[in-house]
Amino acid sequence: MTTAADLIRQADAVLLDFDGPVCSIFAGLSAPVVAARLKQVLVKEGAELPEDVEALDDPLKVLRRTAEIAPELVDKVETALMGNEVEAATCAEITPGVREFFEACAEAGKPVGIVSNNSAPAIETFLAVAELGEWVTAVSGRPIGVPDQMKPHPQSVLWACKALGVEPAKAVLIGDSDFDMQAARNAGTRSIAYANEPGKADRLTQAGADAVTASIADLVDKQ
Repeated sequence: MTTAADLIRQADAVLLDFDGPVCSIFAGLSAPVVAARLKQVLVKEGAELPEDVEALDDPLKVLRRTAEIAPELVDKVETALMGNEVEAATCAEITPGVREFFEACAEAGKPVGIVSNNSAPAIETFLAVAELGEWVTAVSGRPIGVPDQMKPHPQSVLWACKALGVEPAKAVLIGDSDFDMQAARNAGTRSIAYANEPGKADRLTQAGADAVTASIADLVDKQ
């Protein structure tokens, strides 16, 4: 059975999703608050929100649904979301062990990239605040203005691999969502499920994860 340690050792480059494996971006400014702000933008612009959209507390889901219910407002909602993400990034909580993991990757000669449905400015803000930027070679954030190209679409994974100079099959993606596992598979990349909550390991394995870890810290000595 392939383990997370096996995949890390075999990889020429390591990719990580941002929210979860690297930090909790909405730890200080909550996701429901940001989602509510985005829905206010839609209402202010005259959009009628279906019941399912009114109930959403995930800002990325609000953005996805905006493309369906009010495509002409995608840019406005995108701009608002990016501003809120950057604000949230200034008070995000770093994931335990990630700094040491980045350092271990550097020592092993494995470049690190971040592949996320969060915006690149928010990711770069957090990396600067947390003083992690020196360990990250590539940041592949949300494709601006085209929500349908967010993960599970493989574009962001493929872009990161190209930026790192590795073939997708020689990289491994660490993520904590179904979309991460699906994006990795769609791009031809191996994947490690970051399953830090009960039930997550089974769900992410069903979504296509090649291996599982309960902690980023557990991967530090697996180079």
